Amino acid sequence: MKTCFLLIYVLLATSAAHAQQLEPFGLEGKSVTAINEFFGALYVATEDSGVYRRNLSDPEWIHLGAPAKKLTSIFAFHTVCPFVCWKGVFVGAKPEPAPGDSALIYFYQQYPDTCEKKGAWVIADSGIDRSAVRRIYALAGTAVCQSIGPEFVTAFAAGPGSIYRSLDRGKSWQLVWEKQYANVRALAAYNRSQIRMTEEEIWAGGAQTDGLEIQSTLILRSRDSGTTWEDRSPTNLMLRQECRALAVDPVDTNLAYAVLSHTVIKTQDAGKTWEIANLTDPRGEFTSVLINRGSSGHVFVGGSLIGNDVFQLFETRNGGESWTEPFPAGSRKGVTSIIADPFLARDPPPRLEIAYLATLGTGVFVYKLAPAQITEQNHPPDDFRFDPSFANPGRLADISALTFHVRTPAADALNIRLYNTLGQQIAFWRVNMPGGEQNLTLSLASSSLTAGVYFMQAQWRSRMIVKKWTMLQ
Repeated sequence: MKTCFLLIYVLLATSAAHAQQLEPFGLEGKSVTAINEFFGALYVATEDSGVYRRNLSDPEWIHLGAPAKKLTSIFAFHTVCPFVCWKGVFVGAKPEPAPGDSALIYFYQQYPDTCEKKGAWVIADSGIDRSAVRRIYALAGTAVCQSIGPEFVTAFAAGPGSIYRSLDRGKSWQLVWEKQYANVRALAAYNRSQIRMTEEEIWAGGAQTDGLEIQSTLILRSRDSGTTWEDRSPTNLMLRQECRALAVDPVDTNLAYAVLSHTVIKTQDAGKTWEIANLTDPRGEFTSVLINRGSSGHVFVGGSLIGNDVFQLFETRNGGESWTEPFPAGSRKGVTSIIADPFLARDPPPRLEIAYLATLGTGVFVYKLAPAQITEQNHPPDDFRFDPSFANPGRLADISALTFHVRTPAADALNIRLYNTLGQQIAFWRVNMPGGEQNLTLSLASSSLTAGVYFMQAQWRSRMIVKKWTMLQ
């Protein structure tokens, strides 16, 4: 049978105003310091008016109360599975000097008898040294749902020179990392095992200081739920900037982006080495980063212009080779955080179509991405080849492995993804290529496929090839 593949690439028409939309999503006029999602709902912390929740099916935000005057961070999770209404929320605070406002973390337990009934806030910072930690910069965590019963929650809190961990929903916190002249401003937590709750992966970012000024960027990683930490700081770049946000690809765990004050950097070897991702802006202050769960080369970075908190949003679809600003600032204020649609938190991760942005003064916005268009590519990369050698169209009964002839310019990892026409990722392979030409065989169970059209995406560094594959019954 003759093998015939159409070489294609994904093109986004950013110039079409109707294709991409950035629309208000409530809380206009509010200064939203952090946004979090859980189980089809958004949660936000505000600078001066408390905490709000919005189910995506609801038209309005619900005020959950104001446990403190200035809130800095938020982390939402299940408390008892599988009951939908058993939810909990942590918020971090910057206490006021006034008496009675010294707590650093608050916990909100929603009462389970009805989803509409409000819960109650309690102080939840026992174990944190309030004399040394004057504010909480970031909160993060993981939650593992058991079949029925209390959920296992691992929560982390970052502040000046310290990282704390709680295994009992904030009843007590233990110091797991400390350094005198350091600030930890960012946390990112990932559950890498649904069985061993002590193997959560945590990244932390901030800066080393001399007590007054920043001396170098600080990035840490733990692969045992914060028990031990590896220094993953970008010493090869010698940057004197603070890390403000981190994001790790949910599939390729070696790929991560770090947003520094004025520079975006990325690593492809889990932080052993870093490179500047072609986005530097001394006029701006970056605050947030989001990786598209369905495409590791699609990244968003948010921030603001220094001095006037003017909105900034940058987007790349080629892993940081080039960036665009999809929207003018207008009257929008600076971006404080970006999250994906809550319904996308599943495996395999689908294509991102909606993101939510929190701003410091103009509430929350929803970013509806343009649909991808498939266009024939007449000039593929000369030094990168990805030629399937199996039948197209193929039959389900004949599938047990996929074979390719591959050529890469040098030794490095090759990421291969299989998508259906809905943009959902069906399979992922990461292969360390020696460079040059070689034949490659990948195992694939036919049970994961149905009759239809699929796309195979091969990415080597910034080079990408996508091929169309038709599967018959």
